[in-house]
Amino acid sequence: MEVTMESTDAVSCRSFDDVVNFAIKQEESSVRFYEDFARRAKNPGIRDFFRELADDQKEHLETLKGLDPFGLEEFKLEQVEDLHLSDYLVDVKFTEDLTYQEALTLAMKKQDKAHEFYASWKNKCIHEKTHKVFEMLGQEELKHKRKLEELYDDEVLTWD
Repeated sequence: MEVTMESTDAVSCRSFDDVVNFAIKQEESSVRFYEDFARRAKNPGIRDFFRELADDQKEHLETLKGLDPFGLEEFKLEQVEDLHLSDYLVDVKFTEDLTYQEALTLAMKKQDKAHEFYASWKNKCIHEKTHKVFEMLGQEELKHKRKLEELYDDEVLTWD
């Protein structure tokens, strides 16, 4: 399975519902992505790692399903610093014997691509509410990437 977002053929910025329904499909795809890797990984710790990532994506799904277009004005975006660690790492393909370092790298790359994807669509939407949804989604992906980068920094880069 490749680390990409779903086809953009059906993306539309015409309505809030179009954007939210599209985002739900993206998050469902991410859940399947991580659950598939959790099933296939041989190492129990790696399986748990991918299950946690799938659970994070499920939380995104629940947020999206309960999103109220009239409550978007109250939604506060956090400024999240991107450490850009994944910029310096080589793409990793999934194998059943994936190491923790490889699993972190694969997940960071996926989150980075998801963030870039949503950021690019944010800039294509003129309508304020659809723009805000993509901005919100991009920030959520960036938060997940930052968490993974911190794990990588704390648990991999400190290895002797």
